[in-house]
Amino acid sequence: MRVRVASRFVAIVTVALLLPIFVHAEPKKKVYNNSADQVFNAALRTARERHVVTYVDEKTLMFAFETGRSMTSEGFVANASVEPEGDNKATLIINVQTKKGFSWGAGSRMTDKFYEQVADELAGDPKQRSAVKSTEKAIAVPDPKAVPAEPSMTASPSLVPVSAASSSAKGTVTVSSMPDGADVYVDDNFVGNAPATLKLLPGKHTVKVQQDGYKAWTKDVSVFADSEANLKASLSK
Repeated sequence: MRVRVASRFVAIVTVALLLPIFVHAEPKKKVYNNSADQVFNAALRTARERHVVTYVDEKTLMFAFETGRSMTSEGFVANASVEPEGDNKATLIINVQTKKGFSWGAGSRMTDKFYEQVADELAGDPKQRSAVKSTEKAIAVPDPKAVPAEPSMTASPSLVPVSAASSSAKGTVTVSSMPDGADVYVDDNFVGNAPATLKLLPGKHTVKVQQDGYKAWTKDVSVFADSEANLKASLSK
């Protein structure tokens, strides 16, 4: 009887500890009573001022950025997109992925902070929190700041998030690992954790899969337009 009670207690504690790990992986949304272009420009300025922007697609209102390390995480890779909800309303969607290990909710907190910073940008005062945070009220927008010109891919021209890539010009590479969840790099650039589906420009690319305690797995792959390839990395200790 005592063994069953102890086992149940351990299971409950384990689930409670793991909950923060999975929560941060869910995309988060924030509605602003501003136009889609205004929200996109404000979010892009926020990312450029505080993080490293790695991808920008102004036509589809999407961009990606990476954060630095903190006391609670190794940093994050985030994809952001803006969806118009009307003439003066838009939704900012952010999907955060931990670069390495667990973040214990730091990704979710970073996203919430990012939403506040975007509201500050919309209000024209990034140094002081805006008095208006509720989506029920529109945030007054001053004369728009010019968004600095920047190449669509600042980190590497060969890497494009799946949601933003054009399938007619790029090939698809699906990467899985054993054990699951290993870090995936393409041409020495971190792109996420396995399993991962990548859109790559035609040409030769080096895919590396690694995880702490295991030997790194490397594979050179030739990508063609509209091609599909599946890579299975079995890591050995």
